[in-house]
Amino acid sequence: MKNLLFLLLFTGFAAGCSEKPAGNQLAPEAYAAQMQKEAGVLLDVRTVEEYSEGHLEGAAQLDYYETESFESALDTMDKSKTYYIYCRSGGRSGTVLTMMQQKGFKSVYNLDGGILAWRKADMPVVMP
Repeated sequence: MKNLLFLLLFTGFAAGCSEKPAGNQLAPEAYAAQMQKEAGVLLDVRTVEEYSEGHLEGAAQLDYYETESFESALDTMDKSKTYYIYCRSGGRSGTVLTMMQQKGFKSVYNLDGGILAWRKADMPVVMP
């Protein structure tokens, strides 16, 4: 009985730890292809300093760490539009993906691995 309980707890714990945020996590090539296929709003959720070090062309910047203004901005966005979000490595934007889904956004795509993965895939970055 103890072994069965342990197995059930361990299985549930392992499954919970391996999950990515719900939604559309796309590798750089798939992310670029989706943006070509379906127009949307490109949103960089890094800091102003990170954004100034290079960003995706056409990306609007909205700092995830500016908690109050970030939440307010999300609340004013059109939930029926498609959004493409990214950050440095995918962590912040993964959290934002979940936030947006909880707020009722219908179509949100996250760049898996963030701009680091984008650059590693030799995808274009705009330098100010």
